[in-house]
Amino acid sequence: MKSLPIATLVAAFAIASVAVAQQAAPAPTNKADCEKAKMKWDEKGGKDAKGACVAATPAAAQPAAPAKK
Repeated sequence: MKSLPIATLVAAFAIASVAVAQQAAPAPTNKADCEKAKMKWDEKGGKDAKGACVAATPAAAQPAAPAKK
């Protein structure tokens, strides 16, 4: 029964470390950093419309063009 408090402490530490690791990183603020992060730069995006880095859409999520016959 002495191991129960230790196991509880280890579990709490593991949960806390996972929560910290899952925090979202801020998006890059310039075009060069955005391209390094393999994201897409939107020239007219952002609050002030001066450009913003947006997540690149995966190829599978984009609608396929109809096949020409």
